[in-house]
This record gives sequence, C-alpha cells and structure tokens, in this order.
Amino acid sequence: MFEIKTPSRIHMTLIDMNGSFGRIDGSVGLALSDGGVWMRAKKSDVVTVTEWSDGSARETKSDFADYVQKVAQCILPKNTGIELEFLSPARQHVGLGSGTQIALSVATAVNDLYSLGKSVRELAQLTRRGGTSGVGVLAFERGGFIMDAGHKAETKSGFLPSSKSNASPADLMLRMDFPDWDVVVALPPACGISGNAEKNFFQKHCPIPIVDVQKVSHIILMQMIPSLVENEIEGFGNAVNALQKVGFKKYEVDIQPESVKATAALMLKSGLYGAGVSSFGPAVYGFSENKKQSEEIRSILLEKMPQGSDVLITKANNTGAKKHV
Repeated sequence: MFEIKTPSRIHMTLIDMNGSFGRIDGSVGLALSDGGVWMRAKKSDVVTVTEWSDGSARETKSDFADYVQKVAQCILPKNTGIELEFLSPARQHVGLGSGTQIALSVATAVNDLYSLGKSVRELAQLTRRGGTSGVGVLAFERGGFIMDAGHKAETKSGFLPSSKSNASPADLMLRMDFPDWDVVVALPPACGISGNAEKNFFQKHCPIPIVDVQKVSHIILMQMIPSLVENEIEGFGNAVNALQKVGFKKYEVDIQPESVKATAALMLKSGLYGAGVSSFGPAVYGFSENKKQSEEIRSILLEKMPQGSDVLITKANNTGAKKHV
C-alpha cells in the first residue's frame, strides 16, 4: 500500500511574459500545508478511482475520474493497473494547484509501486505539468517559497498555460523556508478559468509590456525576497499588494468576479498583510502573525462573503509531499 499527502500552493505571479531577454514565464509562489491531496494506492489489474465524499467512499465516474485515469495511463507499464483512493476532496479550479498535485500524486504512486525509478521532474513532464510555472511541481518536491527560472523562448512555442505546453518543467532558481505566519485563504464560490479559455487569455494579453516585467522583477527582488530574509510580514504583504496591480497578474485580477475583488478588499480592511489572487482565482490569500486575529478575520469573512464561501487558515509547507509505502 502506498500513501501520499501533498501541499496545495499559492501562485503569486508569472514574472516575464514578454521574452525580450530570450526567456519567458518564471514565477513565484508558496506551498501550503492544507488543501492538497491525500491519496492511497495499490497495484491492480485495472485503473479504479474512489473518492471520499461526506465521510463515505464511492467509486467515481466523473470528469475528475477521467482525468486521474488519463494521468495514470501516461506512466503505467503495459498490462498493469492501479487502485486509487482519494481520502480528501480535491479543490479543483480554485487557484490552489490541484491539477499538478493530483497528477504528481498519481504518477508518484505508479512510479513507486512499480519501481520505475523516475524523478519528480520526469513525472511532471510525462503528465504535462510545469510547462509554464514551475511552482506547483517544486511545491510538491520541496515545499517553501519558490521562484523558478522560466523557460528559454526557443524551447517553448509561445505564451501558453502549462496544460497546453510541451515545455519541460521550469528549473528552480530560489527556494526559502517560509516564516511561521498564518496564511488565510478565502474561497468565494466562483471558478477560475482553465482549458481553452486559459489558452485564449494568454494569447490575448501576451506579450506583456517590458516596463511591467521590470516592475514585477523589482518588486520581487527588492521588496518581496528581502522581506522574507528579514522575517518582515508587513513588507511581504505590501509586495503582494503591489504585484496585483502590474504585469500578467493585473490581467488575472481584472477578470475576477466582484465577489473575489470584494473579498480581497475586505481582507485588507480586516487587518491581513496583503491580499493576492492565487493564479486565476478565485482563491485570495493574505498573512497574519496572530492566530487570534486570523480566527477573527475568518469569522468576519464568512459573515460577509457570499453563501457557499470557505476560509482556510493554514501555514506554509516547507517540506513538500510526504509519502509512505
């Protein structure tokens, strides 16, 4: 029997969607302790997917199951199968990187149970993850605050989301343990874009003006990272806020429904440090040093956000996925 628990992740921004220096993409993000995938697996003759719902197990026949089966079949040896049991519900298309965590969980289970000897990077490439941002793959592998190096423009055919890219996973440029701050993640009842809609968004807005790339780089290099080095939560929150107003992230924020924008404003008004949209949303995140304050802000958010909203109080994951065989 194989078991794995993965982080979820916040995707803060893509860095260079211009390409003037011969590289594109690059990104910063953070692995989270909660909201990831908890899965068990064992060898089988066929691929089966069981998902826990409301405390009971049910064999799943859905888009989720179809996706999981396709991932498994990318790496399974011929004439083999795997029995997959998801013990926590996957929050899909909310900006927390569930697609990458599901794919790498399944691929890692196959890899370990069948002793295939592949690296996380190889598994990511086989399952077509990490072809734009490397944050999800690196969060799975190592945890922490992550900045990846993006891709050489010559190795990638244009500005594309990971799901539509054949590029290799982006290399790690910087990884740091994240401070012991609370991370408050608000989830309004909306759905981020994916698939062809995501591809069209990239093609509509890229290339980003080089002046925006320069601003994003300046914020990350001279505000965000120094604030982490100095354990300075206010400066880090200010950097998150600044990123919402420039570059590719600005366009991601602009397309959010009013419920997401109102949630971000309420998080700042309530005293959180920073309020950023993760990936294409609707997840909005901020930071707190005080558990009591985090709980008070959670109550305020749930009272004023639309029905069906959720608020998660978590910490950074500084280790990556944990597995047991």
